[in-house]
Amino acid sequence: MTMLAKRLRKVRTDRGLSQGQLANRLGNSSHLISQVEQGRCGLTNPRLSLAAQTLGVSIDYLIGLTDEQAPSHQLARDLNAATARVRDLEDQQAQAGIADDGDFIGVSPITPAGGDGAVVDDERITGALKFRRDWLRTHGLDPRQCRVLQVMGDSMEPTLVDGASILVNLARQRRRAGRIYVVRTEDGLIVKRAGKDRTGNWQLVSDNPDQQTWPPRPWPPDAPMIGEVKWTGRTFT
Repeated sequence: MTMLAKRLRKVRTDRGLSQGQLANRLGNSSHLISQVEQGRCGLTNPRLSLAAQTLGVSIDYLIGLTDEQAPSHQLARDLNAATARVRDLEDQQAQAGIADDGDFIGVSPITPAGGDGAVVDDERITGALKFRRDWLRTHGLDPRQCRVLQVMGDSMEPTLVDGASILVNLARQRRRAGRIYVVRTEDGLIVKRAGKDRTGNWQLVSDNPDQQTWPPRPWPPDAPMIGEVKWTGRTFT
């Protein structure tokens, strides 16, 4: 059974929908849904996109590229909320008269995938990491324009491992070949290195040496850059 078959059935049943009810919402027949859930056929891209929207999950989840269900359309609101909460932390510190040489940067539960798409878990800021002020200044980083996110997937290994935290400079919107960026694609967030093909066209490049699984792909002209990755940290388990 394909991953699409398993996950379409799981999400449909989790939502309390019959095959016929889902088919009606998609404008398809219940026979087609049955065939897909048995792994006997797939869905065209338009139908797959509509199914993901109807069920409230990402396309990446349905086809098995991520284990997170939620789509990433709330990214802008998440980042704005995280920025406001980090500023509140800074204001509280200032009001308490605490003087130190570090600045807080918010940790937000937004997970860009190293593979082909990503999700936003929720709008909460889960915490804050403090970075030395002189280090931030040396690298030209404004803590109010930075966010700590978590990478999911292995397409950027060994540079960025699955589960690694990354500091993203949201103010850096200019592409430079060889740098790593968080990019918002049609299906969600991805973390890739900027590269160019032989004709000079921009590409999204994975660091994983398995180029058969993670080949370079064109940078979609309508895919905006969220920011540049400037630091990474990881937890050893």
